[in-house]
Amino acid sequence: MIADASIFVGIALLLFFIGLAGFIKSKSAIRMLIAVELMLNSANINFAIFALYNDVGFVTGQIAVIISIALAAAEAAVGLGIILSVYRNHGTVEATDFQSLKG
Repeated sequence: MIADASIFVGIALLLFFIGLAGFIKSKSAIRMLIAVELMLNSANINFAIFALYNDVGFVTGQIAVIISIALAAAEAAVGLGIILSVYRNHGTVEATDFQSLKG
């Protein structure tokens, strides 16, 4: 069994803030999508570690991680579809150029 969960929670926190900084600083929609994936992976680490150290059992954490991975895959597929559609119509994936999409 793992000795201390605080190390993994710290790694997940660092991963989340790297993803948050990448999302805020990035101008490219693809980089924003990757940053969101980093934040979702940090949540997956927390699900697994908290399930391991609580009385709910490790299977519950694994189920939560699998559901989160499935949602992340669906989010990536829809996000990439939108990005490709915008690229075909506008010729760029820069988030600052998406102002023309406002209704």
